[in-house]
Amino acid sequence: MANLRFTFIAVVFLYANAVSQDLTVENSSQSIQRMNGTWEFVWNKLLTPSEFNKNPHDVTIVQMPHSWRSEGHPDLGIGTYRVVVHLPGKVSNHSILFPIVNSSVKVWLNGEVIDSLGVCSADLQKYRAKFGSLFIAIPGDTVDFELLVQVANFSYTFGGIVRSPQLGPTSALLHESNTRKGVENFFVGSLIAMFFYQIILFFLYQRGKPYLYLGLICLIVALRAMVTHGGSFLLLDLFPDVAMEFWKKLEFFSVYSVVAIFPLYSFYLFPAQAYKKPIPVFVVSSLLLCLTVVLTPHEIYYQVLDVCHILLIAGFIYTFTVIARAWRAGNKDASIILLGVLASFPFILLEITQNSQIVFFSVSFPYLVELGVLVFLLFQVYLLANHYAIAYKNLEQTNIDLEAKVQARTLELTKANQVREKLLSVVSHDIRGPLNSLRGILDVYQQGGFSESEMRSLTGKIEENMSATSMFMDNILLWASNQLRGVKVSYSKVELQSLIDEHFKIFETIASHKNISLVNSSEHFEVQTDKQILSLVTRNLIANAIKFSFEGGRIEVRVRHDDSDFVMQVIDNGKGIPAADQDALFQASLTTEGTGREKGTGLGLALCYDYLTYLNGEISVQSALGKGTTFTVRVPLPKD
Repeated sequence: MANLRFTFIAVVFLYANAVSQDLTVENSSQSIQRMNGTWEFVWNKLLTPSEFNKNPHDVTIVQMPHSWRSEGHPDLGIGTYRVVVHLPGKVSNHSILFPIVNSSVKVWLNGEVIDSLGVCSADLQKYRAKFGSLFIAIPGDTVDFELLVQVANFSYTFGGIVRSPQLGPTSALLHESNTRKGVENFFVGSLIAMFFYQIILFFLYQRGKPYLYLGLICLIVALRAMVTHGGSFLLLDLFPDVAMEFWKKLEFFSVYSVVAIFPLYSFYLFPAQAYKKPIPVFVVSSLLLCLTVVLTPHEIYYQVLDVCHILLIAGFIYTFTVIARAWRAGNKDASIILLGVLASFPFILLEITQNSQIVFFSVSFPYLVELGVLVFLLFQVYLLANHYAIAYKNLEQTNIDLEAKVQARTLELTKANQVREKLLSVVSHDIRGPLNSLRGILDVYQQGGFSESEMRSLTGKIEENMSATSMFMDNILLWASNQLRGVKVSYSKVELQSLIDEHFKIFETIASHKNISLVNSSEHFEVQTDKQILSLVTRNLIANAIKFSFEGGRIEVRVRHDDSDFVMQVIDNGKGIPAADQDALFQASLTTEGTGREKGTGLGLALCYDYLTYLNGEISVQSALGKGTTFTVRVPLPKD
């Protein structure tokens, strides 16, 4: 079928004589032929193929595409079209596409009903309009075929086959149809995005009413594009059960509301230069037009469309005048907005003329309104981007000024840090003094200064409190030091099994007081790491496990390594941690009493988390209420 040359001949039977016209083009098998040329037409009758030849006196010859308005007939009515097509040979996988028919259609192919769109009927009770495209598949063995099309329109202007049917490969027709819908949906998506953008600006700015009205214009044009001719019919496809009259009312209501919205946009954009008296005229006129749409059928509210067109042009003139006054008053933004109005107006004017009953001018391009609004929005986006650029430059200058102030303040902060360090030193001395006194009491007892009966009940408790207080103090001092001076990592060889044993000895008395067994299941190996940081983590995790273990519990520490990391786990079978609290464990914001009413600062786990980051390590927790908790520390091994 490559380089196929095909001809379709519209054969018109008028009286008993056949009149034919050849419409010949050269195309490949993948091209699409528009079925322009002469068709037969019968006004005010819905004829079947057998009935068509019985009405020769009613047949007229029309040029496709065709609206019976051009023949002087009313917009609302019925009619029947027929054409006989001769192909040069058999074709396969070919179809006929009717892009738009106003407003319902029923198609016969070779005397048989092949498809329909809506309910095509002269009876208004049965009639149902539906906008959309219609595909008619041509049988593969067809050379000649008769195409008869019934059209009924009681819903819209320009009744008839208002766009040329297309004949060609089904895949090519589908591609063209999908491309058209894709382009329209691109426009719709862009306008919806700009609607949300303008609404956000409306809420962000105190004087944001211009953004509100501009956003409404974007929404209105997007809605119109989804229900009107040449659009994507997206809303009609999503809600097929909704009556066509509703979508037409939505379309016209949207258009008529712009009569008020566009002047209001310019009025609030430049209130100092805006004329106040015309605004009520636009608002009242728009309300009356919208009420007409709501309260009357299409054939009535369509008749005032030209009134809307006149008001829209007046709105453009009003907006142009207001913006020009603002420009002459020295407003720099007004020049950009004025250019946007001038650039978009030709698109809107062409759309008005091709829908006007006063001055009709047909334009084949289907995206005039959408392009007009998007062109105007481009100027708006440029204006906002320019504002942001100026604000950014001002911010850079502000940052330079702030930097100079920061340098001046740095000297003051350095002095303040010295005071804080001195304060830490005093606090350390004043708190460690009492702790050393307690240890002195224990020494006296060990030398026989106290009787065994006097100290028996106190020794365990004193040592327990002493160790806990000492560890709390160490944590506080480390945290404060970290905040003021930061942390310096010092690597050395550490034998991990021995490190765990050393810390078990520290907590041996406290653990025995609760009858808790300490188990070291670590592997015997050395690693290069910071011993102080690892000791801090180990000490806090063991203390935490003892704190939340029950009498007679068990705490196990496991350390293992692989090629890249070493892993330490501290496992207990204590009270567990609620799931809701686990996210806050490492934030120094959660303090909980232990199983023996032990107190805490909440700093221990936060310190573990912070200090491990200096070793590129991490800590995690797995816990179940009543079953215990496992803390897992993973630290990368230094690379050789």
